[in-house]
Amino acid sequence: MKDIKKLLGKRIKELRKERNLSQDQLSELVGIDSRSISHIENGDSFPSKSLLEIAKALNVSLPDLFEFEHLKYDVKYKKNYIINSLDNISNADLDVLFRIIKSMN
Repeated sequence: MKDIKKLLGKRIKELRKERNLSQDQLSELVGIDSRSISHIENGDSFPSKSLLEIAKALNVSLPDLFEFEHLKYDVKYKKNYIINSLDNISNADLDVLFRIIKSMN
């Protein structure tokens, strides 16, 4: 359960920042104390009663709130995984991947 609390907290923080909201602003939208938002984002507490309100305030569905697979891995792991996977993809997929990465820079 501790891992889920930490990952959910990271996900909420990620979504809050994507929407350019401060912890104070999110706490006002949800109707809870800003310290509670901080505890939730740090994974110290689980937002059981306010979970639906947090999802509404962040304009995401509850399942989207729990999409945190990408948060389980650090940057070094992700880079190594991508580099090591390059040898196993087709030239067509490599072209697509190249265009995606090129468009991001």
